[in-house]
Amino acid sequence: MSNDEYKSVEHRVLANPAQGARISIAIFFNASNRDKLYGPFPELISTTKPAVYQEFKYDDYMRRFFTKELGKTLTNFYKIDNTKA
Repeated sequence: MSNDEYKSVEHRVLANPAQGARISIAIFFNASNRDKLYGPFPELISTTKPAVYQEFKYDDYMRRFFTKELGKTLTNFYKIDNTKA
């Protein structure tokens, strides 16, 4: 949805020898309209920065997720190859 403006890192946990508390924040997205097309926010798309990901239906995404069709990285399945002219 951020059109690669914001990058996330692969989730992993490392042992932290520090005595301070470790804080994690989880954010979940559960669409109420499963037939709507989801994709990059229109405000983040322009002629100089085209969409990096194609739109998709939430149900399609969840089906592919639970059948492991998307592999380890889910976003690559919906990535657009903008290098083709």
